[in-house]
Amino acid sequence: MPELPEVEVAARNLRRWAIGRRVRAVRADPRGARILRPGSARALAVLTGARFEDVQRRGKNLLVTLAKPKGGALGVWSHLGMTGKWLHRRAGEATPRFGRVRIDLDDGRSLHYADMRLFGRFRVIPEAGFQAMPDIAALGPDPLNDGIDVDRLKDRLARTRLPIKVAIMDQTLLPGIDNIQASEGLFRARIDPRRAARSLSRAELAKLARGLLDSIRYTMKTFKQSGADGADADIDYVEERNIPNPFLVYGRPGARCPRCKKATIVRIVQAQRATFYCPRCQSLASLSRLRDVDRRSG
Repeated sequence: MPELPEVEVAARNLRRWAIGRRVRAVRADPRGARILRPGSARALAVLTGARFEDVQRRGKNLLVTLAKPKGGALGVWSHLGMTGKWLHRRAGEATPRFGRVRIDLDDGRSLHYADMRLFGRFRVIPEAGFQAMPDIAALGPDPLNDGIDVDRLKDRLARTRLPIKVAIMDQTLLPGIDNIQASEGLFRARIDPRRAARSLSRAELAKLARGLLDSIRYTMKTFKQSGADGADADIDYVEERNIPNPFLVYGRPGARCPRCKKATIVRIVQAQRATFYCPRCQSLASLSRLRDVDRRSG
């Protein structure tokens, strides 16, 4: 599933491919009509002749601004859902599999929104009025663009009874953080994903903030190395099993913990989502051991 790093790569690629280019034609595959809800393929015609001006990312949302031929602005809101991705093709190259929307540019190239499972969204937004959209207005500060305010995090988590893994996937709290980054960030911070969110100290939340940001940057680095960020290679998601799993614990049940080398990674289900963690490194007993070491070293 695309999370903050994958959507950030999509935003960077769209800027490289499209900024300054005009839309020559737009086509939608009728089999992908679900992603256009509540609009229709006819609504996309207004994009013809418009010029790409800006691409922003908020959490897992892509906010694309275009200039209309006779003045004014248009917007496109793109949410990648579970399997969505933006791809680029040169003239004569084959249309990607599961392509749902095709945007032909004035330089002969084309942009393709591909989505196998059709949980994504693609909608024209009049006047690029993104902030009037409830989905956008509700988002909290973006972890990558704005950083993670530990005091705000502590204040919000003090009011919930949820486990920490479930709590940090709230998009009004940490937009862009979802199943993968939550599991990875908690592992890096040595925090048990089952712990009550309100039980974490400020120091622990500071470690979690660092762990989440380190995981985001690490994930983006893997996309740079694969060529998906900056070299026009198609992006692959780990769930597609086309690439080796780059993550420390996510998707690795039964594997030896990469840190302690003693326990094996466990998979549990929280709020209908899979969670992966090390029962030794991320246990309350492990926390006690670390505090004992801190006291002795102090």
